[in-house]
Amino acid sequence: MSRRLISIFCLLVAGTMMFSLISCSQSMEQPDVTTQGSTTTAGVTTTKAVTTTKAQTTTSKAETTAPVEVNPFAEFYEISWITGFNDTYEEGAYDELMLEEKYNIDIKTWNISYYDAEGLTMMLAAGEIPDFSYIPYAPMDAVQLYDEGFTRSVPLEFYKQYFPYYYEQMEKNKPSSYIYNNIKGTDEYYGISFIMTTWKSYYNGPIFRLDWLENVGYGIPDSELTPIHFTDEKLGPYDGNLFMTNFMFEFDEMNDIFRAFTEDDPDGNGEDDTYAAVGFEHTFRAAWVDLYWGMFGVNSSENNFLYLESSTGDNVPWFAYSGYRDYMEWANEMHNKGYMRTMDLSGGEYWYDVLLATWLTGKVGFFTADRQYIGRPHFPEYSDRQPPQSLWLNGLEDATMVCMPVLKGPGEVWGNRRYGLDAFADGKWRTYNVAKTVSDGKLQRVLTMWNDRYSDPKDPWNVKAWIGIEGVHFKWQGEPWVSGMMTTEAEKIPPQYRRGGFWGGSFQAETLYYGHEAAYQYYTFGEEHQWVAKYCIEPNKYINKLKMGVDLFEQYEKDYAEYSGSIHAAVTDFGRRSWNGEIANLNAEWEQYINQLYAAGLETIIDKYYNNDAFPVYERPDLS
Repeated sequence: MSRRLISIFCLLVAGTMMFSLISCSQSMEQPDVTTQGSTTTAGVTTTKAVTTTKAQTTTSKAETTAPVEVNPFAEFYEISWITGFNDTYEEGAYDELMLEEKYNIDIKTWNISYYDAEGLTMMLAAGEIPDFSYIPYAPMDAVQLYDEGFTRSVPLEFYKQYFPYYYEQMEKNKPSSYIYNNIKGTDEYYGISFIMTTWKSYYNGPIFRLDWLENVGYGIPDSELTPIHFTDEKLGPYDGNLFMTNFMFEFDEMNDIFRAFTEDDPDGNGEDDTYAAVGFEHTFRAAWVDLYWGMFGVNSSENNFLYLESSTGDNVPWFAYSGYRDYMEWANEMHNKGYMRTMDLSGGEYWYDVLLATWLTGKVGFFTADRQYIGRPHFPEYSDRQPPQSLWLNGLEDATMVCMPVLKGPGEVWGNRRYGLDAFADGKWRTYNVAKTVSDGKLQRVLTMWNDRYSDPKDPWNVKAWIGIEGVHFKWQGEPWVSGMMTTEAEKIPPQYRRGGFWGGSFQAETLYYGHEAAYQYYTFGEEHQWVAKYCIEPNKYINKLKMGVDLFEQYEKDYAEYSGSIHAAVTDFGRRSWNGEIANLNAEWEQYINQLYAAGLETIIDKYYNNDAFPVYERPDLS
C-alpha cells in the first residue's frame, strides 16, 4: 500500500483514536555500518569481494582456499509493518535504524493503528495488508485472512531452523502449542501465535484506600504491610503512600467496610459524599468486575469456563452456575444500599473513561485497579489516570493505599481469572499475520531477528535495541535485572534517541519485571507469595478445540449456534430484571430460570457435550 493511500486512510479515521502508546519526534542520523561481510548504505547492499590466499609451506606447493565467510543477511529486504499505535509514527527512530543496520532491512511502518477498526477494514477492502501485522481490530482473524488470500502459512520447520527459541517453548508447552493456529493435517500455521507470560498472572487487583480503612476502624497491622518504594522524580514525593499485603478481610468485614466507606465519613470532611466502589449491571461482563464475581467462585470475563454445579452434578457455564446467582444477590444488596454505584453514561462517554474519572474524584474507597499501571510513572496520557497515582497527581497527595491479592467471599471462596490457561494462544488478539507476498527469505530474516532478541534478552545489543540505552531511556533502581527499571518520560528523551518499539513480537516465555520500580516490587511480591496459585479460579472443564478435541468442538459449535439465541435471551432478561429489582426473591426464581435455560436447549448441550466423558476435566499446569 502506498504511503499516500495510508495517509488518506489515517485522515479518515484519526478521530477514532483514544490514545497513542509511543511518543515520536525527529529521527537520528544513521551511521554507516558493516555487517558480516556487507556494507549497507541508503538501502544499497554491496558484498565484499571474496579473496583466496596461497598457503606457503616447505613441503608442498599446493594452493588452499581460505574459508569464505557467509553473510546470512546479504540479501536486502524492505518489510512493511503494523503492530501497534502506528498512526502517528515517523520513520527513523533510533531502534528502527539499529535493526535495519544489523539485519540489512528497511522497515516501513504503515501509519494505521491496530485499534483503528475502520482504517483496517478499508485497508483490507482495498486488498492490502503489510508484510507483518498484528491487527486485532481488523474484521478478519488469522484463519479468515488466510482463506481470503491475504496471508501465507508459517512452516514448523522455519521455527526449528530460524526461531529455535520459539520451537523450544513449543516443546515445553505441548500439546497446546502445536494446536493453536495449526492448519489441520499439516505442519503449517495460519500465523505466529503469541507466547503469553500472562497465563501465570491476572489482570485487575484490589486496592483499598488505607487511610479510609484506618479512619473507619479497619486498619491493617504494620507487620502485614510492605511498602512499595518510589525513587523516580515524578512519584518519589509519594514514597510511603502505597503498600502491598497478603492480608485479606473476611467477607462480612468487607461488607461492613463498604458500608462504612459510604456512611461513616471516611475522608473526614463532614459531608455525606463518599461511597465504597463502582458497580456494574449484571449484563456488563469484563475483567473489571472479575474481582467481584470471583468472591463467589465464578468469573465475568471468560465464556469458556465450565463449573461443576454441586446441586445437579452438571458442568455448566457461568450463567447457570449458582455462584453467579450468589454474586447477583450480593451486588444487588450493595447497589440498593448505595455502597456500590453505577456510572453516569448519559453523556455518551466511553464507560472506561468515565470509570477512571469517577475514581479520580477521590470519593471512592475501593478500586479494581489495572495491575500493570500501579505506580507507573511513564506513559502519562494513560497511566496518570490510573489509581493510585491518579489521586496523588490530582491533589490527594496524602492518600495512602494498599494492594491485596483478591477479595475473599463467603467461606473459603475467592478468586480471579488467570489471563490465559496456556502459554500459547491464538485468535485476532494473539496472532501475528504474515502476508502472502512475503518470501521465505524475508520471513526467515524476521524470525532470526526475533530469535536473537528472545534467546538472550539481557545481551547488551538487545537491551539497547529492544529496551533502550541506560541513562537515556531508563536507569536501574538498584542492581540490574533484580530491581525496577525506571523509565524516562518520553518528552525528556533527546530527539535523536526517539524509540519506535513496534517490531519486537510477543514471545517472552518468562516475565522480566523491568517496566518500572513499582512493577518489580509488586509482581515479585505476588509471585513470592504465590497469589496466582493460591487465589485464581480454575474451570472444571474448559471449552476449546484443544480440550474437547477438534471433532467434538466443531460439532458443539454447530449445535450451540442452534440454541444460543434463546438461551442468551433468557440470560439477558434474568440479569436485567435482577439488577432492576424486578425479582422479589432471587433464590426462588433461580430454579425457574434454570428450568427455562434447560428447556431452551442448554440441557441438550450439557448432556451431549459438557458432561461428555470424551471431554476431560481440566488439569491446571504447574504454576510454580
